[in-house]
Amino acid sequence: MQTAELFAILPAIGASASFGAAGLLQHRASRQAPPSGPLRPQLLFDLIRIPAFRWGVILGALGFALQVTALGFGPLGLVQPILASQVLFYLAIAAKIMHRSPDWPLVGAALLTMAGISAFLLAARPSQGQSHFTGAVWPLAAVLAGIIALCLLLAARLSSTMRSLALAVAAAVCYGVTAGLVRSIVTSDVSTLLSQWQLYAVIVLGPAGFLLNQNAFQAGVVGSIAVTVITVGDPIVSIIVGAMWLGESLSGGPWRITIEVLALLVMVAGIVLLAKRSQEVGANMRGENSDTPEVQ
Repeated sequence: MQTAELFAILPAIGASASFGAAGLLQHRASRQAPPSGPLRPQLLFDLIRIPAFRWGVILGALGFALQVTALGFGPLGLVQPILASQVLFYLAIAAKIMHRSPDWPLVGAALLTMAGISAFLLAARPSQGQSHFTGAVWPLAAVLAGIIALCLLLAARLSSTMRSLALAVAAAVCYGVTAGLVRSIVTSDVSTLLSQWQLYAVIVLGPAGFLLNQNAFQAGVVGSIAVTVITVGDPIVSIIVGAMWLGESLSGGPWRITIEVLALLVMVAGIVLLAKRSQEVGANMRGENSDTPEVQ
C-alpha cells in the first residue's frame, strides 16, 4: 500500500461512522413521514420537517465529504469496503440510544464482518486507477441502468420488506456509480470540472440514490434491512465501476483471488447475520416473535 493511500483510511472510517448514524436517524424519521411512492420528491419535503432527519442529513453530508476526501487519496477498491462497516456503527449507535447492553451474537457478527473486510484489503491491495474513464463505459452503464429500472418495477408490485429490498438495491447502484464518478472528478484537473459530464451525472444520481434510500427506509419496519443491502451493494458496484471504468485492479494470482473471494463472502455473511440478529433484537424489544411479518 502506498503512503498516500494510508491517508484514505481514516476519512473512510469517519465517513462510515457518519453514514451509520445518519442512516439510523433517517430511518427513524422516515417511519414518521406520510407514505410516499418511489422517487417522489414530496417525501423529502415531509421529512425535512422532522428534526431527526435534518440531523441525519447533516451527518450524511459530513460522511460524503469524508468519502470524497478518502477517494482523493485511495482507490475505490480500498475506500468502499471500509465504508461497508457503516452497518456496525448503525447497530452500535442504535444500542446506545436504546440503552441496551451489548448483544453478543451481534458482536460476533460484527467481528466476522470486520475480519472479512480486513482480509480482503490485505489480499487485494487495490491499485490506483486513471482519472479519466477507460474501457467499457456504456455497456456497464446500460446494465446498471437496467438493474435500477427493474428494481423500481418490482418495488411498485411488491409489499413491505421486499419493496424495501428492491429500493435498497436501486439506491446501492446509484451510490456505487456516484462513488466512481466522484473518484474520477476528484483526481482530474479542477479547471475542467464544469465541462465534465461526470459532475452532472453525480448531481442526478446522488439525490436519486438518497431519495431511493429514504423510500427503502420507509418501506421497511426494520432499518437494518435497507442499511445492510446498501452496505453490501454499494462497495460491490463501486469496485466493478473502478475496475471497468477507471482501470483499477486487484492483486491477481490464484491464491490471492481465492482469498479475496472468500473474504468478500465472509464480509457479506457477517453483514447478513448482523441484519438477521438485529431483527430478532428488535422483535424482542417489541415483545413480538422474530418471524412476525411486520418485522421481517
